[in-house]
Amino acid sequence: MTNSADTAPSRWRLPLALFLVAGLTAAVCWPVVYNDFISYDDTDYVTLNMMVRQGITFKGFLWAFSAFHAGNWHPLTWLSHMLDVELFALKPMGHHATNLLIHTVNSVLLCALLHRVTGYLGKSVVVALLFAVHPLHVESVAWVAERKDVLSTLFWFLTMWAYSEYATKPSLKRYFPVAVFFALGLLAKQMLVTLPLILLLMDYWPLNRFPAGNIMDKENRTIIKRLLMEKVPFIIMSAAATLLTLGAQESARAITHGDGQSVLLNAGNACISYIKYILKMMWPTDLALFYPFETSAVTVVTVAGAIVLLLVLSGIVVTQGKSRPYLAFGWFWYLITLLPVIGFIRIGGHSLADRYTYIPMTGLFLILVWGCAETIGKLRKGLPVMACVAVFVLSILSVLTVKQIGYWENSYTLYSHALAVVERNWMAHNNIGILLAQQNRIGEAMNHFQESVRINPKGIEGFRNLGNVYQMAGNNNAAIVAFNEAVRIKPDDAESHYRLGYAYLLSGNSGLAFREYEKLQHLDELRAKALFESIKILGNR
Repeated sequence: MTNSADTAPSRWRLPLALFLVAGLTAAVCWPVVYNDFISYDDTDYVTLNMMVRQGITFKGFLWAFSAFHAGNWHPLTWLSHMLDVELFALKPMGHHATNLLIHTVNSVLLCALLHRVTGYLGKSVVVALLFAVHPLHVESVAWVAERKDVLSTLFWFLTMWAYSEYATKPSLKRYFPVAVFFALGLLAKQMLVTLPLILLLMDYWPLNRFPAGNIMDKENRTIIKRLLMEKVPFIIMSAAATLLTLGAQESARAITHGDGQSVLLNAGNACISYIKYILKMMWPTDLALFYPFETSAVTVVTVAGAIVLLLVLSGIVVTQGKSRPYLAFGWFWYLITLLPVIGFIRIGGHSLADRYTYIPMTGLFLILVWGCAETIGKLRKGLPVMACVAVFVLSILSVLTVKQIGYWENSYTLYSHALAVVERNWMAHNNIGILLAQQNRIGEAMNHFQESVRINPKGIEGFRNLGNVYQMAGNNNAAIVAFNEAVRIKPDDAESHYRLGYAYLLSGNSGLAFREYEKLQHLDELRAKALFESIKILGNR
């Protein structure tokens, strides 16, 4: 299973290498523990989540497995947040430290896994360190709400490790841990739905379980059939997890539906995003929490160019499959693992997200390291040159990562940075407007909300928040206009109807307020009841 090209390391080399990976990962990412919670998703996941805030309880355990809260179903992730509250209450340092600990373990596991299946220690260390300190991975580590990323990846690598054990001597006893780790990973995040295909890639390289001869031979077809059948239980589990995820996202109305044109736009953006992620890996600057989806960026030329480039690169790695199998393994790892989040089915208003690269980039890191080692290794002093290049690149990435972690210090620094590096960032305008409104900086907040709805005239949150600050400023008539616009954009949004009804009530028009109450009866009974109580009190003044 391992390559004989590398001499077996002495007993101390592997532990020392793993210690090096763990130490550098923790050292570079350590500043994350001093960051605060942020106001985007951390509230849903921890700080304002009444089930999580209670810590580990039986009621919370049942809720974790039954709830579609925040548009997700990931019970193991919920339980990990509850455990953090049990241990650290609502002190952000403890929650961030857990993310950092899991990320460090992931980096060590990746190094050990690659060494086990390839036999190459030096290259495995460099891939693991690229994974550990690349700025694109800051979002998954620095964001408490992205616990699901680091936790699910832990089980991803454990599944691969168990599978490598199974592949050496297949048996039901060795198959069972693979299934258990895979199931636990799906309970943390459904990103693992593509893992069965990655296990099949492992069979090709580096496990070399595929037959070397003509695949049409009867014996070879039998081997391939067995390899495929091994993955069937995992594929069934993935299908079930996918259905649960779609149900959770649909319940939160997070899936962007549309006509045929929207489907084509999503597909075009997905193809472009594959290339954008590669560029971000090579030049990881101007990273932000949110990159808005811009239809103007999805043109025939850009989509065609992305598709051609993807096809050319795929063709190259396929033709090099026999002599350089690591190319196909790394490239198709990247393409396959991004599929659930690349945007063919678009969730939310973003075009891409740094956190989506946490697992997929591993394939590209492997290609770069193995490819550079092959090229530089031909030089007379190839090993020292390779070491210098690795140290230089990792040093630059580490500096950029520390800087990127600093932007996650608190909500204000995060949104301010997003506004500085991403044009037309309506989400950042909206979120920083909320922070300013909470500080009673009404004029500044109003400016940000106005800019948010100017950039994104279909954003109901922007109009609702604009209406709120108009009311805070004493301009209820302007608030009515803003709330009406939110209702027009999304007629079934209960919060907008409630806000509009209350604004009508403040203006003395209880008749129009009652009309909104009648609509709310079909949308949200609790909000309908709250508005009706207000009508009874204020309508008779």
